[in-house]
Amino acid sequence: MKTLHHYILFAVLVCTQAIFAQVSFEATANKENIPLNDNVTIEFSMNSDGDNFVPPRFNDFTLLSGPNLSVSHSWINGQKSFKKSYSYILQPKRKGKISIGSASIVIDGETYKTQPLTVNITDEVARQDPRQRINQAQQRSLDGIHLVAEISKTNPYINEPVTVSYKLYFNTNIAGYRGKEIPTYDKFWTYNVELPQRPEVKIGKYKGQDYNYIILKQDVLMPQEVGKLQIKPLTLNIQAEVPTGRRDFFGFPEYGYIEKDFSSNRITLNVQELPLQNQPANFSGGVGDFSFKAIPSRTELKAGEPLNLTVEVSGKGNLNLVMIPEPVAHSSLEIYDPEYTERLNSGYFGMQGKRSNKYTIIPQYKGEYTIEPMEFSYFDIASKKYKTISTDSIKISVLEGPTLPTNKEVIGTDTVDDSELFQPIKPKASFITAYKNKYWQTNLFYILTVVPFIAIPLFAFAVKQQRKRIGDLEGNRLRRNNKLAKKYLGEAKKHLKNRTLFYEALERCLHNFLKAKLNIETSEMSNENIREILTEKQIDIDSIKNFMDLKNSCEWARYAPSAQADIHRDYETAIQVISQLEKQFR
Repeated sequence: MKTLHHYILFAVLVCTQAIFAQVSFEATANKENIPLNDNVTIEFSMNSDGDNFVPPRFNDFTLLSGPNLSVSHSWINGQKSFKKSYSYILQPKRKGKISIGSASIVIDGETYKTQPLTVNITDEVARQDPRQRINQAQQRSLDGIHLVAEISKTNPYINEPVTVSYKLYFNTNIAGYRGKEIPTYDKFWTYNVELPQRPEVKIGKYKGQDYNYIILKQDVLMPQEVGKLQIKPLTLNIQAEVPTGRRDFFGFPEYGYIEKDFSSNRITLNVQELPLQNQPANFSGGVGDFSFKAIPSRTELKAGEPLNLTVEVSGKGNLNLVMIPEPVAHSSLEIYDPEYTERLNSGYFGMQGKRSNKYTIIPQYKGEYTIEPMEFSYFDIASKKYKTISTDSIKISVLEGPTLPTNKEVIGTDTVDDSELFQPIKPKASFITAYKNKYWQTNLFYILTVVPFIAIPLFAFAVKQQRKRIGDLEGNRLRRNNKLAKKYLGEAKKHLKNRTLFYEALERCLHNFLKAKLNIETSEMSNENIREILTEKQIDIDSIKNFMDLKNSCEWARYAPSAQADIHRDYETAIQVISQLEKQFR
């Protein structure tokens, strides 16, 4: 009985292997109904390798391509599979049902044939121009790209921080981009938000549809005027991947790249005036949500010993524009100029952080003194009301030291003892014989005699070197450029190894140069104003263009991750540009 079971199991295994090892050789068409002006692909496929393949005759077709051989191996759930095929691309010559005969092949010494195949050829259809079809496909790819400017608030108060973000939405592959026109912020105080050099790709909605997007640029703006203020668009040249209409060796569609300029939307802000009602007298323009405090390092000390008083404003708003109140104290407390520090961060919701002045105070006399209370007023955005924060008076106890003078010795008076004004008259005069000295054979005689013999050759050498230096045009140019670089570009040179800090510093240096030469403020630093003022100063066109190109390069290099900035080249360019303008301003 056990032997019988073994025989049955062996028979089942043999039958199973026979089923799985069954040879398949088939013919298929990619379409059932083919227009007369279209193509059809006929494929002859097998699951075992064979030789001596013989195709049928294609008398009613024009052969466009073939035979195209394809072989593939795969493993699925531990089972090995094999496929080999021959394919032909055919163009029908007539309408109607056309029969395609059998193909044959030899597999393991046995000949296999396919079943005849019938295809139905229909009337011609109107076909689109391939170039037009390709253009439409490319346009669909470009239509999936959107450059958008988003603003956190469109109706801010004057000096209220708002954030503008430039986002690139896309559902096609982006190969790269470069800036063509950077937005200008006329009549705004601007603070650039530092973004990662490689922007993070996120998923968001644009007009109700899901898109990938990246944030290209983000700035905190504080309007400096009331009324309607416009922000010009950002323009980028974007390289996108689009279909070419061609196929590669394996039949897959090929893609190429096309460039197109995209511009963001124009933004208009309606800036409101701050209310005049209940505006504090000491209001200095703070708009946001702030806290204010004054902290002494100690309140008990000796005369001549220093104490530190830190006056700090912190919170969220236009921190970089607020005025920090100054302490007022008794004249016996000598207050020195403060040490300024700031820690500011900028993001989508504006600027936040803190700013402080650290005063060194040295008492001169023993006694009890008071630092008067200080007040800081600001406009609170949330409640739309003015708020005032007051500090308490600070008591300073000077335990040891000289006593504060009183009466005639009061500080600030000019009282003088009469005995110091007049001396008693002497009745007799005392005469002193004048001292007489000889000139000849004195030290002065020898010095004046020797000096001319030394001075003449030194003078001749100095004249020679001066003439040589005047003739050294290239050396003079380098010395002049180095002097200008040290004067205007010193801050930028300190950051040659840090790309972000370098371009921020270089842009400030360019602004400071214009401020020094043109007497204009930062709020007037729009590209249009600069070009207009430089033209009025009769600066030549090339120098203006070079300056504006450098300024735009600085602005773009700070936040464009795809830009390959050459820091040393831009530093040398800045020296040349400032040198050109310096000569013409004279």
